[in-house]
Amino acid sequence: MRRRAVDDRSWETDPDPVLALARRDLAFYGRTRDSARRVHYVTELGAIAATSATVVAAGLHAPAWLTALIAGGAVFFTGVRQLFGPGARWVLAARSRETLRRAVDRYLLLPPAARDAVARAALQTAIEEVGTDELREWTRTQGRRPDPALPSTDT
Repeated sequence: MRRRAVDDRSWETDPDPVLALARRDLAFYGRTRDSARRVHYVTELGAIAATSATVVAAGLHAPAWLTALIAGGAVFFTGVRQLFGPGARWVLAARSRETLRRAVDRYLLLPPAARDAVARAALQTAIEEVGTDELREWTRTQGRRPDPALPSTDT
């Protein structure tokens, strides 16, 4: 897998930094979605192939070490699926990208003269909400623990 170096500050010098930031996030969610989709397919197909091959190897009276090796592959793919949850990650990244894409589309549908501070603030709010939702869902699926209690504002 090839990693790309991402310039996190490239959006700051853009004439419309909020739009540039949103586009950077769209690219990130798109890459994450595509990567998770590929890993999901590989783990699912690997688990199916290894599980099927285990049954065939046992039925053909293959040596025990070969049957155990193939079964180990099935266990490996199942572990990758459970540990990393690429299917859930794929759905989460796709949902985040789609939500952000719609916010960018709403912003771009405005005439350039109407892209004022209010419109930029709405786009920035959408960027932040998508990021917050993504982090909350990712944390929930990874930890499978309840959200921590929020600090009290009572003084």
